[in-house]
Amino acid sequence: MAYFSNKLNAGELQELGMLDSKIKDALDASDKFMDDISERLAYVNREMALMDYKSDTEGHYRDGFADGKAEEHFEMLKTMILNGADDETINKLTNVSLEEIKEIRQKIK
Repeated sequence: MAYFSNKLNAGELQELGMLDSKIKDALDASDKFMDDISERLAYVNREMALMDYKSDTEGHYRDGFADGKAEEHFEMLKTMILNGADDETINKLTNVSLEEIKEIRQKIK
């Protein structure tokens, strides 16, 4: 646990490595990784690609959700119009502008 706490100095880390071969292997791998610039760059590039992928995925989810809400909104207004509701009533019930209601009325005719 002390190894993962990041509170040990270099001497203490070496001492731990001498006590446990697995910790020594981890320290050697860490040193090798930190010394190899191309390996670190590849790691950073992989991490950035994963963050970009996650960001893109979340953005597409939000866009899809917004599209779904807009479609749901349109269908609700369309149903009200087809059931004979007048523009003023729809406006009062939904707070949708009269202009938007008229545009939807034109689309569904």
